[in-house]
Amino acid sequence: MASRRSPVPFLSVIRRKLRPQTQARPVWRWAAVLLLLAAWGLRLQRLDFQDIWWDEARNIDVATRPLAQIAVAGELDIHPPLYFYLLHAWTSLTGAEAFLTRFVSLWFGVLTVALVYRLARSLRAGDRGREAALLAMALAALAPYGLAEAQETRMYTMSWAWLAAGALALWRALQEWRVGRGRRGWLVSWGPFVLLAAVSLLTHYATAIILATWGLWLSVWALRGGEWRSKLAALVATAAGVVLLCLPAAPIALRQIPGYDNPNLVLPDLPGYLAQLFRAFTLGEFVPEMSWRWGRWLWLVLPLGGALVQGVSADAREYMHRQRWSLLVVWLAGGLILFYGILIARSAFNPRYISFVLPALWALAGWALAGWRSLWRPLPWLSLALIFIPTGFSLHADLTDPAHFREDARGVVAYLQAHATPEDVILVDQRYPFGFYWPRWNNEAYGFPPAAPADVPPAQYLFVDMAHDDERRIDHRLTALAGRARQVFWVTWFESDMDPRGAVPALLDAHGRLIDTQYFRGYTVRAWQLQPPTRFRLPTEAVPLGIRFEPGVVLLAGDWYGRANPAPPAGNALVTLRWQVEAPTSRSLKVSVRLKEAGGATLAQDDRLLLNDRHVRTTAWWPGESARNVYRLTLPERPGVYLVTVVLYDEETLAAVGVADGSGIEPVIGRLSVAN
Repeated sequence: MASRRSPVPFLSVIRRKLRPQTQARPVWRWAAVLLLLAAWGLRLQRLDFQDIWWDEARNIDVATRPLAQIAVAGELDIHPPLYFYLLHAWTSLTGAEAFLTRFVSLWFGVLTVALVYRLARSLRAGDRGREAALLAMALAALAPYGLAEAQETRMYTMSWAWLAAGALALWRALQEWRVGRGRRGWLVSWGPFVLLAAVSLLTHYATAIILATWGLWLSVWALRGGEWRSKLAALVATAAGVVLLCLPAAPIALRQIPGYDNPNLVLPDLPGYLAQLFRAFTLGEFVPEMSWRWGRWLWLVLPLGGALVQGVSADAREYMHRQRWSLLVVWLAGGLILFYGILIARSAFNPRYISFVLPALWALAGWALAGWRSLWRPLPWLSLALIFIPTGFSLHADLTDPAHFREDARGVVAYLQAHATPEDVILVDQRYPFGFYWPRWNNEAYGFPPAAPADVPPAQYLFVDMAHDDERRIDHRLTALAGRARQVFWVTWFESDMDPRGAVPALLDAHGRLIDTQYFRGYTVRAWQLQPPTRFRLPTEAVPLGIRFEPGVVLLAGDWYGRANPAPPAGNALVTLRWQVEAPTSRSLKVSVRLKEAGGATLAQDDRLLLNDRHVRTTAWWPGESARNVYRLTLPERPGVYLVTVVLYDEETLAAVGVADGSGIEPVIGRLSVAN
């Protein structure tokens, strides 16, 4: 039988001249152990250096509750309960400090590195397979995104490990099918895959995207060749097994998923989507811009070039396990495509939501780099070394650059300890993570701070409610919480949407004096001085206005300080307006409330997005929905009667929206009196 030759003759020449003898297996094993230790050591670096942040604090809070309360906790948000059960068991044994809770993610992150070795190793036989496995393992071990997720108390590294192990279990089941055992003992062959697929779903719902791509691939496998009925029967039994294992969590999923929506998240276009993922999953989200400019080409050209060499070299293709390779390609490409299709229907984009493709990416990248061996044996490792140059800058930035650190919660606490007294009150616009650092704290929406320790200033999570007209409304809540306080400290998170209409600072400005503003990484702290007792009041004795603007937006009613009784000069007047949208608008709208002299000169104005009680723009309001918005106007020192006007305009183009009856773009809604 004639020997197989490379279609590219010079490849064979270079291979014969430069390829050294095969290394002994122990060398590969020791190299794998060293890479695993490197992954472990890297992830241990500064594991508890950064403060606990919102997601972590929420996860720890839920996991440390009694076991029976975890599944019904509203704070589960859009996550199934398995991760929280495992974290509960871990914290019961070790405690809930940052280092210990993050250690779970670290452990599964290192386990993923080991499993990536096995994924890549299974693609090729012999030393070529071992080399591809070591390259893939090195990429996974030093991946900046893998480091970032392994140092946070979240479930993503756990999901990666389940999926990687599930792919290996699937390959084992298919191998047993080929030799005949899979037909006789379904439970033994397919059971491990069923279990791992189920625990993946019970750890994060988005793993369903990956399982769906595997299901499509398995359907093609079943229909190709013979025995398609037996194959389909095995797949149906496998799917039924996964469903049965996940069935106890179905009520939780049905409570969480159908109503989940965040219209404020912006869906990137397809090129932007791929560009964000490419940056995050290769050199990391925190790679310095200079390193990214040239490093991205290394990550793009070297793996693709290696894959091309694999394709044209018969020697490289020999002994390649094409079936397993095709599953990894479908896992990676199919996962990205399917996730983008879901994004179109439901905008909720963040790279970590589709980070479940990473084991496939690392395994395929290692296989591709190994292709350079057909030209010259050291080339795969030289390629890896080139990729690691910008990777090193990214890892250094992730571990040492404060610009990329999570929020500075301890800095906020140190400031409050130095400036707040037990006669003051601290209000925070987020439930987490303040309670992990402040002993006298309450995070219930309508609760009150505990009485002890009495020598610590009371702190309370403040839920901003403008929809109700009872004790839950924000002005009544402020009166109950801060009516006797001498100072109020308002702590806001940089990603918070608790008070986008600005009701809290507007009320504090109207009834107190701003005396300090401090900026911390991820937080802003503002302090107001009050003269207790203080009764906070929104102007809510609204008068009908009935002004209809062109896109079906109606200004129903309004009230403001100085309307019924004169307001004091040089103070702050609050204006509350109730808006209604007949149907979602095509463009997001803003409102400008202005204080004018009779001659038309503008003395003060306040421009804000028009938002509803769900804090979404007019493009996402329900038909007929109405909401109250608040505005603040600085009053002149000169007494008199002034005009209050309103302008509705496009957020992007700034073009004013006219009144439907054609009377103009800036209707006068009433008068405001300033007292002597």
